[in-house]
Amino acid sequence: MAAHNILRSPKWVDIPSNISIAELMNDNVSNTPDDKIIYEDALTGKTATYGGFRLHVRQSACWLRHELGVKPGQTVSIMAPSCIDYILVVHAIWWIGGIVSPINNSLHRKEIAFAVDLIQPDYLVIHDSLFETLPRALRLCQNCPPELQIVALGKPHNEWIQFLSSPISGTPEVSQAFSLQGRNSATIPCAILLSSGTTGKPKAVMLSHHNLISAIQQLRADNPDNWRGSQREIFFPPLSHVYALYVCMTGACWLGAYVCLMPRFDLEIYCRLLQDRKATLARLVPPIAKLLAENPIVQRYKYPSLEYFSCSAAPLNAETAGKLRAVFPGVALCQTYGCTELSGPCVQSGVRDTNLPLSAAGTLIANTEMRFVDLDGVDVGSRGPGEITVRGPNMMMGYKDNPDATAESMLDGNWYRTGDLGYIDNNGFLVIFDRLKDIIKYNGFQVSPTELEEILVKHDVVDEAAVCGVWSEKDSTELSRAYVVLKGGSASRSPDIQAVYAQSISKFVSSQVSTYKQLKGGVVFVDSLPKNPTGKVLRRVIRLEQEKFEKGLLAKL
Repeated sequence: MAAHNILRSPKWVDIPSNISIAELMNDNVSNTPDDKIIYEDALTGKTATYGGFRLHVRQSACWLRHELGVKPGQTVSIMAPSCIDYILVVHAIWWIGGIVSPINNSLHRKEIAFAVDLIQPDYLVIHDSLFETLPRALRLCQNCPPELQIVALGKPHNEWIQFLSSPISGTPEVSQAFSLQGRNSATIPCAILLSSGTTGKPKAVMLSHHNLISAIQQLRADNPDNWRGSQREIFFPPLSHVYALYVCMTGACWLGAYVCLMPRFDLEIYCRLLQDRKATLARLVPPIAKLLAENPIVQRYKYPSLEYFSCSAAPLNAETAGKLRAVFPGVALCQTYGCTELSGPCVQSGVRDTNLPLSAAGTLIANTEMRFVDLDGVDVGSRGPGEITVRGPNMMMGYKDNPDATAESMLDGNWYRTGDLGYIDNNGFLVIFDRLKDIIKYNGFQVSPTELEEILVKHDVVDEAAVCGVWSEKDSTELSRAYVVLKGGSASRSPDIQAVYAQSISKFVSSQVSTYKQLKGGVVFVDSLPKNPTGKVLRRVIRLEQEKFEKGLLAKL
């Protein structure tokens, strides 16, 4: 391979390979005073100081080790709304050498069962809002870990559950952070996150201590202005998302930066908190960016401390970006690009990038390489467009118990295939051109078409089905839309009958999946689905010819 086909970050930093993520957290890189508040719960007002949080981590680690019996290398899954105790448990698990595996607490019980089967945790820490849902979910497991222990955050309401209480003064602690004892940190897992990858059902992404340490050091080395201890933010995405992993779990705690946690998004509360907490940055996803750009509620508040927006999870379209800049003329608009398999971003822009085009994502973070390839894996050059492939120290260990999926996601030379099409523009910024992968992104969440299709074909009237994402300008996100072949080839039935079928199909899917996976893009009835010679449905053809497929056939709900 010619060297000029590889795009390399201009910045490289030495990243330690012999320490744990818990040991890294002992470094006070910003000289943060112990009494500085670094975490706050938006709804309850509960706070945690830099010094107090670390003490409580050591105390909680003691309970996990000596009362619960958690051993190094064991996996602890967490299902709870965003709160300080959630982050506390994560760091306590790392402190004793455990593996953290966050699961979205809003999942449907069938999805919870799938996640438990996939991750195979030794322990499951849950919020009390899941006391009724969890037992039902575990009964649906195909391979539930036989020794799985359930733990509650706070005082339990059930006899079958143990509980992890908030530490109090005088609680014993584990004084020493988990040590790798000379082992390579790239070979020791510390986190497992769910991701759909480029195709298929969700997979369990294994991230090592080295991956997580690398990600935050790469980001900070590339752009210190974006990653400093004095920054202040209001964070609303769920803590189960990779977004939270590098922002709340590792980055903010390492830097001693302030984060106010919102368990659910409310525009008025969010704007008020941005003002009252003197936020210096706002991390967004495109639908929230659209609200900030267009909703009059935003104008009721002032944001004198706000320096920049950082938009992630999906590309921000130029129209929304332009409106946002018009409403916030003194605030820089930054973007990031990455994925769970890369422990978060591999590309970012920052307050320094004043000439960043509205359509661009930014430049490579430190210690990162990128190349662009065609469908056969042959280099097409940085001007592409081609599939974006990346390598760096933040790249995952692989998919848990799925070597075939891991191999399919890689090219020779340890290059991760993102499934996204992109190119480098004249100013050296990455532009996301399109996506090769079938995964739908709804408000930053990944939706697997395969998962929805397997549900659809179980409906009594459905013969075949394909699911694709359709862009909604109104919602500023992709929506899942089903293209359905009815049994008996009855796509031409009357609109009234189709509307009844569409409602029935949509309700059938909604009863088995989370809200963000529902068919919000509607149902389209077609006579047949485009297929290749081997019978595989060609979703890309459907996407390219959506107008033809939908002409007179779309049953909107």
